[in-house]
Amino acid sequence: MSFSKTVKEDLLKRSNPDLLSDKLEIEAMLRFGGEVIFGNPFKLSFTSSLMSVIRRFIMLAKKYYPIEYEIESRKIDRLDNQSVYTATLGSGADLIIKDLNIIGASSSYRESELSMENKISYLRGAFLVRGSVNDPASKSSHLEISSLNESEIVFVQKLLNSLDFNARISKRKNYLICYIKAKNTIGTLLYTLGAQASMEYYEDMIITKEIKASALRSVNLDVANQDKTNEASKEQLKYIQFLEYNYPLGELDQKLLMVMKVRKEYPEHSLSQLLEIIHEEYDPKLTKSGLNHRLRKLKEIALDYKQKQKQ
Repeated sequence: MSFSKTVKEDLLKRSNPDLLSDKLEIEAMLRFGGEVIFGNPFKLSFTSSLMSVIRRFIMLAKKYYPIEYEIESRKIDRLDNQSVYTATLGSGADLIIKDLNIIGASSSYRESELSMENKISYLRGAFLVRGSVNDPASKSSHLEISSLNESEIVFVQKLLNSLDFNARISKRKNYLICYIKAKNTIGTLLYTLGAQASMEYYEDMIITKEIKASALRSVNLDVANQDKTNEASKEQLKYIQFLEYNYPLGELDQKLLMVMKVRKEYPEHSLSQLLEIIHEEYDPKLTKSGLNHRLRKLKEIALDYKQKQKQ
């Protein structure tokens, strides 16, 4: 089961607190998945890829309207033979159309002063029909609600942004998409809509990904630092070896000879590690900059002596 379906099944367990919230969810379902069938009398059809969403719609509609309905399913080849379900309402459909002003732009319920619970109920209905969210295990974070109807997408964006979700709108082919990409915001929205179990899984996965990414960055940094250390050490050893074979070592300061000895014995050590050994065995007062200076001095002596040999 996809993560989007898991979220929807989670949302279907939630109930609305009052009549207004129920009717707003019904209206959202119909505006995102319904169609008015004109005739005498009018009929309504409601379509979803989830039978559980169809059952939710019928259950809510039957609470307030004396409806009769039929349910049919069909296979959609372009969706990997996925079943799509349609509930067709005959008797009672005209009451829903009139009460929710389905033929018009919006109902009187939607135009009233909406509480947070009312807004959530509408958003829940819209998401159940036309919403999707990426699995947090995937590379990108994305939650969206889509529609062919611009006014519906603008209304959904208005509701989301009134709840501080910073939703945006884009176009994909013929559809308008209201979307959220910030992973933390998506987790909060799932919780707000009522998908607590899905939110917990989502946030657990996000945290796990962040920990793995942090660990990988740390490993990569360690590798990069070790590579730098190895390159620096290789260059230092090159000049030390040149001095040993060509330069009169008796003329070198004892402090430089000590640094040569330690570097040769510990070729893979960083300066900090070399300094620890020097502190323990030779010179407890030597600083890191002092050690660096001595290694640079050895390089300068080697290069200078090499230049003199060419003359």
